[in-house]
Amino acid sequence: MGRRRHIRRIGVAAVIATLALGVVVAQAGGASVDGSNYSFKPRTVRIQKGGKVKWHWVNGRHTVTFVKGSYDKILSRNHPTRSRTFKRRGTFRYYCRFHRSLDMKGKVVVG
Repeated sequence: MGRRRHIRRIGVAAVIATLALGVVVAQAGGASVDGSNYSFKPRTVRIQKGGKVKWHWVNGRHTVTFVKGSYDKILSRNHPTRSRTFKRRGTFRYYCRFHRSLDMKGKVVVG
């Protein structure tokens, strides 16, 4: 009985740590990210190949700019959602051009 409680506590601690780090577990259909207060939440999302990530404007004016490639979209009141489908596996890093110095960045891990 004591061992089961210990294992359950470890599992709960792992879930809390994952949420605190802002990581979303791999999702087959896609994932959502909020852009607000100089951060992307969650900061890291994991999706399957062929999945889509949607960025949602909450406040401010931001961009979703990928380090590699030509995807550079404004996220604002006039453009409240942006999305991108990922057709190949890999890690794709992005940032906000306006708030890069404030460490506003994220990544998409495609498995």
